[in-house]
Amino acid sequence: MLNFSGLGLQLIARRCVLGVFLLSASYSSADCERSVFPKSASPELLVGADLIAELLAAEKSTARLCPVRAQDLAQLYFWGGPSVNVNLVRSYGYALKSRTTERWGYDLRLLHSAFVLADFDQSFSPEEALRHFQREIDSGVALRRDKALAVLNQLSSLLPYSTAGAGGVFKDRDFRQPYADVDGVVILAQGENHQRVLVSDAQGMPQLAWMPVGGGDQPRAQGAIDGLYVQRRPPPGASGAEDSRQQVWRAPQSAPSTGVLLSRFRQRDGSLFESRCTASQLSEQWLISAAHCLFAPDGSRQILSLRYIASPFALANSIAVTRVWVHREHDSGDQTTGNVASYSGSDIALFKLAQSLPINKRPILAAPLANNPVNWVDSFAYPSDKARHSLWFSRCRASLWQRGEQALSDIYSLDCFSHEGQSGAALLQTISGTPHIIGVLSSRIHNEKINKPIFAALNAGLIADIGRVIADEAEIPVNFRAYNAATILADVAPELLP
Repeated sequence: MLNFSGLGLQLIARRCVLGVFLLSASYSSADCERSVFPKSASPELLVGADLIAELLAAEKSTARLCPVRAQDLAQLYFWGGPSVNVNLVRSYGYALKSRTTERWGYDLRLLHSAFVLADFDQSFSPEEALRHFQREIDSGVALRRDKALAVLNQLSSLLPYSTAGAGGVFKDRDFRQPYADVDGVVILAQGENHQRVLVSDAQGMPQLAWMPVGGGDQPRAQGAIDGLYVQRRPPPGASGAEDSRQQVWRAPQSAPSTGVLLSRFRQRDGSLFESRCTASQLSEQWLISAAHCLFAPDGSRQILSLRYIASPFALANSIAVTRVWVHREHDSGDQTTGNVASYSGSDIALFKLAQSLPINKRPILAAPLANNPVNWVDSFAYPSDKARHSLWFSRCRASLWQRGEQALSDIYSLDCFSHEGQSGAALLQTISGTPHIIGVLSSRIHNEKINKPIFAALNAGLIADIGRVIADEAEIPVNFRAYNAATILADVAPELLP
């Protein structure tokens, strides 16, 4: 049998937890009429701070620790949350406590398979556990697919991660069938001479593999790719129409803090128009997004309201934008005339918030790597064709589409699908193991030659200017012009404002 390696307490803690959590406890049926965590069929996955407090109170009272509540606590310690650290040992213990007649609850099926993969549980084989995830991913139901990916990625983020190393990664434990093009692995369990590992294949599908003990580099303390080891990917040669987006209920800590930039306009015909773009925090008070989010489709600049909504998403939590720097060359009329090079090559703006928002770490800005053979780029956005304020992740291949002339940025195309609401999203490229913002998603080109999303790439001049703006330096940025939102907000009735 393989022994799980990588968590502090390992097998001793796991055996101890069985004895603790299998003790009987009385409970009130009134407290167990509902599960706090969302059901498997719910579009939600996590719970808020108020419900977490309710669960922690129930945990302290053995009278309230019924199977339903134990199931909730198993999920709480698997996902973690405000004031709650992830604890796989405790999560597994509560999962065992939640069983009735030795059966696992329906809403813990994915967690059960995750515990089998991690060698916590031997109810069935790791191969069967992986097939469970693969069936969900291939089910054709987006919610089932994305929840399975979320569980796998959460597990992967908690287990040791290693690059493949000189020893290689193999499809069999006899080390006869090598896996090609594997950058890194998640270590699931370790035997005397081999390690069972999880790999993500060229299509983004999770697979089991084997690696010699000591064959990889020293595992990292944190997990794989900070929570997004298994991703959907467009197939090679994708046209850009293939939708490979996957929902994520919580962005990795390495990703920039993102939210929704809400702009409301009065158009030239008097009608009202609302625009929702994705924006990313560069600092406590500055955002980066697309410049076209400042204009209505008819080119109107009569802004009624300009606000940023961060999680948790409620208009009560929105913050006004007080100042904007727009790329000097941006002209909303270029969209009408079809001047893509000018329109998208200047589609970058910086937004200053009326008050500061906490930020874990300021993102690093960079120009795209020219010598990257694959040019994978990632983005997190809030598309308008999905549930309101739901966060979606995309991994796409980027290709240089058109060089920028003079002050305009280079424009890159992406081989994956995008929708309204994703405009303004930061494009991330991993450089030396760290995600860097390399551009801003602009628009989608659809003509007889191309049907792909495009983004404006950062360059040395833009990066220097952004640094000056954020630092509030006196020197006027070369590539941006000031756009004082406070002076252009129209006088409107209060009911029209958010």
